[in-house]
Amino acid sequence: MTHHEIEIDLPVRTVYDQWTQFEDFPLFMKHIVDVEQVDDTTVLWSAKISGISREWKAEITEQTPDQRVAWTSTDGTKHAGVVTFHPLSDDKTRLVLQMDVDSQGFLEKVADWGGYITDRTKKDLDAFKDFIESRGKSTGAWRGTVERDSMRGLHSLTEKFSELDDAELTKRAETAGIARPLDRSRDWLVHALARHEYDER
Repeated sequence: MTHHEIEIDLPVRTVYDQWTQFEDFPLFMKHIVDVEQVDDTTVLWSAKISGISREWKAEITEQTPDQRVAWTSTDGTKHAGVVTFHPLSDDKTRLVLQMDVDSQGFLEKVADWGGYITDRTKKDLDAFKDFIESRGKSTGAWRGTVERDSMRGLHSLTEKFSELDDAELTKRAETAGIARPLDRSRDWLVHALARHEYDER
């Protein structure tokens, strides 16, 4: 788990509004190649970490204007986190980021052991601070709210499929037309099957 804090010399609303502009992340995060916000709660990410390209789909699981944004990946690189926003004064905000990335592959594990991911995250926050402070205003805003329980159905399905034995899980996946790549874990198959059934409802 990576934990970082940074103070930004702007009002909390400005800082929060900029953070919700996910498609602008490549402007200041060097390892983020592309971001596509599909809808209010689905974001597609492409990144290059330690020379290795990764893609994943993230689901916004909770979003409260000027307070917090939480997310978890639903496929691809396992990734989850939460960022909270704390007004220190009318024109100063503390941003707190907690993030959990599951390193995949030997090279990424070496990078993680060497503190690469932790160091990269700190540099990303510094770059975010420089980006928004130099502008003095956000590039846009999304002020909608995502309730924490809005993804309860998906989480329930994930728990249900996690309890299946390997044979039954594979059978369900084959019926749904889901092929598990050789480099993907059982957890990947559980999440893929849960997402498939959730989307079919």
